[in-house]
Amino acid sequence: MGKTLIAIRKLNDAHAQVYDVIADFSLYREHLDQVMAELRPEKGKLYLDLGCGTGNLLDAAGKIGIPFIGVDFSEEMLKRAKRKCKNLVMADLHHLPFRDNSVDEITNVNVLYQLGCPGMFLKDVCRILKPGGRVVISTPKLGKSYRYVLGIIKTAVKNPKILTNFKGLVKYDKINKKIIDVNPDAFYKRKKLEKMLKDFEIESVKIAYKGQNWLISARKPAK
Repeated sequence: MGKTLIAIRKLNDAHAQVYDVIADFSLYREHLDQVMAELRPEKGKLYLDLGCGTGNLLDAAGKIGIPFIGVDFSEEMLKRAKRKCKNLVMADLHHLPFRDNSVDEITNVNVLYQLGCPGMFLKDVCRILKPGGRVVISTPKLGKSYRYVLGIIKTAVKNPKILTNFKGLVKYDKINKKIIDVNPDAFYKRKKLEKMLKDFEIESVKIAYKGQNWLISARKPAK
């Protein structure tokens, strides 16, 4: 296991303790809705959420009757995800424990920028997807989004009770900054992302999460 992966795992284990403070913010819930709307899940298909964290997307999918398998390499994240979903796998996202051409669709939300070898990850995603299968990725853009900051402030003003867990919010932010510092160049421009997804057919690239993220839908070639 590389030093970067070890560092990110430790930070994610610490982040798990406070991660769900972000779930109180409407812009975060709206972001999950954006991912689900892009995916358009259907019953009877096999879905993976790679880097599922504490299971918030899994919970959203379960509420509409679409079971996902959540995959993460943080034991602490998965402990919390168990409260929302039972189908969980602990694994390094660079080496996914699934058969070739076995998965219908994949989500990957706010995780790509944490990976030490994103190219290796995307290659493995392509391997396990069925021909014609899709991956929906949401990952931070290069540059700050003032709409995102404004959304945080608006939520706090409308719901002051959120600030009762001020210590949790501060810890969440501090750990998030440390995660970013591990891979400081992993906030990608659109052209870089498109190049990274060279093995896929890119269907759409949108701006999401109040301007903070790219939301990409890409498909494994049918042949």
